[in-house]
Amino acid sequence: MKIRELDSVNFVRKRVLLRTDYNVPIEDGKITDDRRIESTVKTINYLLDKQAKVIIVSHLGRPKGRDEKCSLKIIKENLEKHLKKEITFIDDFRKDDAREKVKNLGYPSIAMLENIRFYPEEQKNDEAFAKEISEYGDVYVNDGFGVAHRNDVSVYALPLKFKERAAGFLISQEVKHLSHLHEEPQMPYVFLVGGAKVSTKVQIIDNILDHASTVIIGGGLAFTFLKAQGFNIGKSLFEENMLRECSRIFAKSREKRVNILLPLDFAVAKSREESVRREVRRDEIADDEMALDIGDLSVEIFKSAIENAKTVVWNGPMGYFENPAFAYGTLEVAKSIALATKSGAYTVAGGGDSCAAIDQMNLTDSFTYISTGGGAMLEFLSGIELPGLNALKADK
Repeated sequence: MKIRELDSVNFVRKRVLLRTDYNVPIEDGKITDDRRIESTVKTINYLLDKQAKVIIVSHLGRPKGRDEKCSLKIIKENLEKHLKKEITFIDDFRKDDAREKVKNLGYPSIAMLENIRFYPEEQKNDEAFAKEISEYGDVYVNDGFGVAHRNDVSVYALPLKFKERAAGFLISQEVKHLSHLHEEPQMPYVFLVGGAKVSTKVQIIDNILDHASTVIIGGGLAFTFLKAQGFNIGKSLFEENMLRECSRIFAKSREKRVNILLPLDFAVAKSREESVRREVRRDEIADDEMALDIGDLSVEIFKSAIENAKTVVWNGPMGYFENPAFAYGTLEVAKSIALATKSGAYTVAGGGDSCAAIDQMNLTDSFTYISTGGGAMLEFLSGIELPGLNALKADK
């Protein structure tokens, strides 16, 4: 996919509307992972070096109207530390004094608009809203890959208001690495997918069968697949309405000669809150038990496939990662992919829990690339056209 790059635009003394994805986790008033913020610093500094006035447009959470818990003020403070520069905060871009504030800023300088999702028009494909925001800029740049799969005004309708628009460095990197997985992956190619529901991952599994040599399925997804094969899964999570889809995927994998690996054993408990893990074979799950992690045998089989691979992609935990008693399988997978990287494999990870596991094991530098967008990464690899990227196409 060819998109407009930063070097295709003259930013000198231009007002640049920069869309970012600053939807970061916050606990007890503190940002717990600022990777998405830090990853935009390179683009911002580039624009400032070109003597541009940068007006940041971003969001946090899913507010229903104005909600101080979702204010970007905490983001502003974090970004100022990374940039070592002051940012002018615009509480409401619709106010006359807001326009004056931005107008009076020199070149180069940075302003940040308050959470764009405070305005209901943002998610209503409102053309008038797009025009209203566009009046703040001369050029549009998107560097928020995590929101590129959304059809929000600031992601799709807004860039189309500008003759000059481009992708920031972060989006360019995402497109480069994820395109590589479709266009020239080295074999064997192992794709690991976890998480809770088949319905959210079925399209990616379907598409990956055209590219990968092995698909490893863990987490809650595994139980719908096992149920489709006739296994008793106890109280484990599964989706009744996806059983037929699982059977179709099994049939397609046989047709494509792609190996699907499902766990052979699990750590089980009677509730998610238990702190003791008991491992059983997959045909030994009792009716009153739920499987919450993969077991030792599954870990060894998955590791063998991963460590012999030349390309590895990972999205989603292998179990109920939130409880340390059931994080073992996810952490072992992270370590295994890191070893594959060291052996020369091209490795990519994405998704909140996968990234949390990588951070927990201090393995961030042990992957070829870590995507900043879980949902956007999955949709890209599923072959779905992302609105945010579509608006930045070189031929559009």
